[in-house]
Amino acid sequence: MSNSNSITNFKTGFNGGTRANRFRVYPTWPASITTKPDQDDASFKMVSASLPATQINTIVVPYRGRQITYAGDRMYSTWAVGIYDDGNTRNIWKGLHQWAENMDGHYTHEVLNKDFSYKTLQTTWRIEQLDPNGGVLKTIYLEKCWPSVVGEINLNMGEVGFVGFSTTLTFDYLRIQDNYNK
Repeated sequence: MSNSNSITNFKTGFNGGTRANRFRVYPTWPASITTKPDQDDASFKMVSASLPATQINTIVVPYRGRQITYAGDRMYSTWAVGIYDDGNTRNIWKGLHQWAENMDGHYTHEVLNKDFSYKTLQTTWRIEQLDPNGGVLKTIYLEKCWPSVVGEINLNMGEVGFVGFSTTLTFDYLRIQDNYNK
């Protein structure tokens, strides 16, 4: 008689699990951003991220004293990324600020090139979740992405670590590419 609760059965079926530190983020910058960093350089400086949450809202319809529920509209949360700052002239913090300026000018309150539909100002960002050997398990594409918050950089004479900041991106929808069976 086999014991289905054995550690051997668990290990056989577990396949090692995924790791939180195995990911890459690839930003895509609008063509109008002149201070954008190199694509590979930017992906190494993105030090924390998540796979974005999605939610399907509920439509409740009362029927004879009962609540009947139906699937409503899908909603996407904003997406936060932690980024290392550096002192080069084409760093990510400068690029994100220029991007935000192009979407809504600090002083002018204007959109670059009167692109009110944001066709040239929203891009696709890619998140790859990696297996322990660096292979891609799944790829998430965030469509129509743009920075809604460029976080502060805290300066502190008592700190000895690297400087980082967070950025919140807003996107219209996501696509998932499953690479498990490839």
